[in-house]
Amino acid sequence: MDYFFTAAAYILYLAVGLFVIAEVKAHKGNAEGEKDYLLILGCRVRGNEAEETLRMRAVRAAEYLKEHRETVAVACGGIVHDDQYISEAQAIEEILIAEGIEKERIIREDKSTTTVENFKNAKKLIGKEDSSLALLSSDFHLMRARLIAKRAGLDCQTVSAPSPEKEKAKNYMREFFALIIFIIGGK
Repeated sequence: MDYFFTAAAYILYLAVGLFVIAEVKAHKGNAEGEKDYLLILGCRVRGNEAEETLRMRAVRAAEYLKEHRETVAVACGGIVHDDQYISEAQAIEEILIAEGIEKERIIREDKSTTTVENFKNAKKLIGKEDSSLALLSSDFHLMRARLIAKRAGLDCQTVSAPSPEKEKAKNYMREFFALIIFIIGGK
């Protein structure tokens, strides 16, 4: 009997995992029209340099901001690691400026160390309850980020950034476990 439950648990785990991976891969973003703010979620910075995943998010954000000239960027992310000399928000801002986005269109949320904190702090910076929002993150992270935003009381449409091909398997696996923990733990 124990073998049956163990096998059933593994099959269920595999099915849920495949569903989550398919959902995450299928979600390309749904932001339509002009938004007041684009929340750009941070990612790993080493020293003064954004890693490739964060760079890809920031470049995609610049593309979106060039298409939507009235939208203000909210670059999210603090200093999370000991080897980090600048915040994730500063790294995003630097890339956006290098991509031609005006500094006046960028707000830095540079205190947070988690996605949950990103939304809480961004919400305080925006301050307006009726603002229209778009949320930008990597393809693998967008599903959980959208759920966290909703739990934080933010109604966001989404914009998907690509992620490095060489890291896709690792990122999707990590995100699967993070999503399960989020669903079970509620954080």
